[in-house]
Amino acid sequence: MVVFITIMMMLFYSYLFPSSEEKETAWCGVVDTIVEISKDKREGRKLFNANCASCHKLDKRSTGPALRNINLDSLSLQKYLNSEQHSQRFPQFTTEQLNEILKYTKD
Repeated sequence: MVVFITIMMMLFYSYLFPSSEEKETAWCGVVDTIVEISKDKREGRKLFNANCASCHKLDKRSTGPALRNINLDSLSLQKYLNSEQHSQRFPQFTTEQLNEILKYTKD
């Protein structure tokens, strides 16, 4: 009976004692790497996963280079994404969306 109660407490611990700070856990780039995503980076993560993750990872080379801490501002990134050098064009991105993606790729 004690074992059962202990297991139930372990299973429902987060429900019974909720954390005061809400964090979202996300899989990022490499399997087995868990990264805590703060609220201000969630939009950037969504945009990255929807548009960039098929060719890029954050911490390792994939089809394209790793994008962790890329050294570009949003205007330079927008120019690059719509140039001949980049394999796919992304004219739909606004400056704000590119800023969110850049914020997500920073440590």
